[in-house]
Amino acid sequence: MAVRIDPEHNERAALMLIGTHFDAARVLEVGCGDGRLTRTFATQARSVVAIDPDPQAVGDFRAAAWPSHVEALSVGFEAFEPGRRHFDVILFSWSL
Repeated sequence: MAVRIDPEHNERAALMLIGTHFDAARVLEVGCGDGRLTRTFATQARSVVAIDPDPQAVGDFRAAAWPSHVEALSVGFEAFEPGRRHFDVILFSWSL
């Protein structure tokens, strides 16, 4: 069973501890799932490209209300083509 919540906000605290900042950052999130972690930083980021190879997870992600600067793609990391996009933060969370 997957961990679906982080009530103590340990994930965000761990990211801050290693110096990750999302303010106005261009973020690539690999393995976004349904967007559980994305919710913790999306409002601060300049843009978010969230990818996951599981179409069902991306469907659940897209079913939620997201700001216009958040994009979800059903694609695995090895097949992801960033095009001309550049990222300040690349986040792998719960991804293999």
